[in-house]
Amino acid sequence: MARVIGILPNQEQVGGLIDSLRNAGFDRKDMIVSSLFKPFASRQEPEEIAYLKTERDELWQEGTGAYADFLTQYAGQGVAVAVEAPRHEVARIRTIMEQNGAAKIIQD
Repeated sequence: MARVIGILPNQEQVGGLIDSLRNAGFDRKDMIVSSLFKPFASRQEPEEIAYLKTERDELWQEGTGAYADFLTQYAGQGVAVAVEAPRHEVARIRTIMEQNGAAKIIQD
């Protein structure tokens, strides 16, 4: 499995991305949406970042440090949409994210 995270500059773009991902066959349970507009506390540990709109918290039980560090860099700059999917789907997810206005995309 792989995780792909896209940063969308506008909250209004999130619904379109989620709809596009769902129409492409990805399950909403495999997605996490986290607002980056709410400023992080300056002394907050990356592991304490609250992820919003997740239906499966276990997606982030292991290995959250790298993602939390990544998201901290973009605090105040949009909304993060993360998708967990088989590795062979990564290119398709990236394409969908790009088509829906993702300003930055990372994967593991």
